[in-house]
Amino acid sequence: MSQRPVLTAEERKLPYAKYYDLPITPIPAEKIAVLEAGPIDPSLALKIEDRNKLFEPGYLPCEIGYCVMEDGSAYLANRTEMPGVTPEMFEWWFAWHGLEDMRYRIWDPEDHFYARQQMREKVLDPKVPMREKTWGTVHIVREDIGAGPDDLILEFRYPHELGYDESKVGTKDCAAMMCANGHGPVPGQGVAAVMTHMVREIEGGIELRSRFWIGWGLVNGQVVKLVPDGVRVPVEVPMGLFAHNLKEFGHLATILPDLYKEVSVMSQRNVVVLFR
Repeated sequence: MSQRPVLTAEERKLPYAKYYDLPITPIPAEKIAVLEAGPIDPSLALKIEDRNKLFEPGYLPCEIGYCVMEDGSAYLANRTEMPGVTPEMFEWWFAWHGLEDMRYRIWDPEDHFYARQQMREKVLDPKVPMREKTWGTVHIVREDIGAGPDDLILEFRYPHELGYDESKVGTKDCAAMMCANGHGPVPGQGVAAVMTHMVREIEGGIELRSRFWIGWGLVNGQVVKLVPDGVRVPVEVPMGLFAHNLKEFGHLATILPDLYKEVSVMSQRNVVVLFR
């Protein structure tokens, strides 16, 4: 965990700067217990080739946990209930937060430093549907996921590009989905991962089902294992990312309903103002 940097005078003037000062939402005790219990049995993990099982009704054998798989790659899963959040709010958040450093920092003021959208024109185009404002774009981010501040590149993809049945997105099976091919700034160095955030509506809000397959990535249009045979991802990697995921999405669940309401009112239904 990093100390929160002091805001500049200009940052302090931003209408949502007050969210930066909020205490981090405590991680529920039952999730802390999962973290402290250590890795799950790899047989309970969702194999990446079975990722479309996320669209099936009900829940998979492991919705919260992490492990190193038998093939040396790693895995983590988390389920976050978000009362008062709608699928539209979730899609808006992913489009909105990459346009200014402070927007990413209020998500987790202790561990997030910046997220910079590389395709601002697409996000700002009022003709692009909300969920597609993120699909097909790239975020350059700096965050601390357990080993100190690190630079990452998140290539958000259309779901079909990462092997998902995209026709399911926007249905009762999957109200929203954000998925990405993540890696370090230098190709071939560091740990890559395929990331998925899948939303289902529940009574009073949404549930977010997150999955990370660490040591996998998109190469020439195909999802492939990047960890060489005989090499294993250190267990500290999925453990650190799991702890970070518990923290950041628990806090987002707290701030998003009010933030969305306030910024939407400010926008007066003008998407250009909303995203500028």
